Amino acid sequence: MEQLDDRSFLARLLAGDYGLAITYWIFYFIGAGIFFITGSRAVDSENWIRFLILVAVMLAYTAVLLIGIRAAYKGPQLWKVMSRTSSVFMIINILVGITALGFIY
Repeated sequence: MEQLDDRSFLARLLAGDYGLAITYWIFYFIGAGIFFITGSRAVDSENWIRFLILVAVMLAYTAVLLIGIRAAYKGPQLWKVMSRTSSVFMIINILVGITALGFIY
């Protein structure tokens, strides 16, 4: 008989029950969403210092995610996976930043 897992979604996510790819993409898009909302508000109010701080925080958050991937990845060709993943993260960061800056006009 199967035991039901009564842990919350967040507890299972943090424990790694969903696998590396799903866990880190969820965390990445949560961070990108928070950046988009707060960055858009900063741009809308023309608070450029806050926006630049948010960009720095988003880049640091991306670095932490990449370090986490490097620590958790057990498969072959680690650097190939890291380079592709970081490229995708940076492209998404740029698109989110451009979208947030779109509130200027």
